[in-house]
Amino acid sequence: MEIDAVIQDERAVNLISAQVWGEHFKLDDCRVWMRLHFWAAREVGLFAEHPAFMDYYVRFIGHFVSVYERLAPPFARESARWSADPANVEAYLATKQMPDVVGVSPREALSQLPAAERAYTGSSAGRLLWPYA
Repeated sequence: MEIDAVIQDERAVNLISAQVWGEHFKLDDCRVWMRLHFWAAREVGLFAEHPAFMDYYVRFIGHFVSVYERLAPPFARESARWSADPANVEAYLATKQMPDVVGVSPREALSQLPAAERAYTGSSAGRLLWPYA
């Protein structure tokens, strides 16, 4: 199934209940969004055909996602890796769920990242870390 079909399918189903309408994105929301976003980029060939763009784009999304959730930037690289594994995409298509992300506490989620990917300082820090360095 192509990403376009998944997007259309998701639009057809009312996934936003009255309880969460208008709430800010949380960490799990951002992680799901990044995974689907990077999968779409891969599907259209952006990452395979342009590896330098892939590096830039994962960094850009790592910066951009901080607008929605300050804890999300360290997960951009993990989300890009997730999108590279066809088994992950197949499992998502079969269930339309990401149980390894949704409902996982920020502390638990961070503990699952490689230690070198856990820190994030923002763009105005004195000592810049990924995605700025």
